[in-house]
Amino acid sequence: MRVVVLTSLLIGLSLPVCADEWKSTDAGEFTFEVAFEGESITGAFTAFDVELDFDPECLDSARLRVTVDLRAADMGDPDMNDVLFDPAWFDSGQFNHAVFVSDAIAKQAPGEFIATGTLDLKGTVKIVTVPFAWTRAEDQATMQGRLILKRTEFNVGSGEWATDDAIGIDVTLDFTIPLAPKE
Repeated sequence: MRVVVLTSLLIGLSLPVCADEWKSTDAGEFTFEVAFEGESITGAFTAFDVELDFDPECLDSARLRVTVDLRAADMGDPDMNDVLFDPAWFDSGQFNHAVFVSDAIAKQAPGEFIATGTLDLKGTVKIVTVPFAWTRAEDQATMQGRLILKRTEFNVGSGEWATDDAIGIDVTLDFTIPLAPKE
């Protein structure tokens, strides 16, 4: 028993813990864009939470968790919003949230990073890479990025909507997330 405790303690001491803890503020933006009958339409997720353990100079202990409330999707039109929550689309009655979790963040260029992790959306879990830019000014930071997902890989737009006849397969997600130190 002592050997296990001592070994665990030594392993814990050898891992670098250098990341600052950040949390999203209410001022962030998380939008999505898709083609509808050849025209681009945009919506937004109005409720989401980002937790980030991150120091760009020490990525060994970097962690990212993004939770998006699918029930808070807004396309600016009540009829379109109702359709979004149907079982063929987000099925928000059964799947309230989409969650992305990463513990593998790598530097791509100065101020540019990529987080590789799992996205759990509508009961489907896939590995996704999320590129983002990072800026920091004292006790404020911002993550900004763009990601393109194929909605059908997550069974979003199933049945008669599984083709790109009316609604495009590619969905562009744009985010600008102001962060503050986690308390």
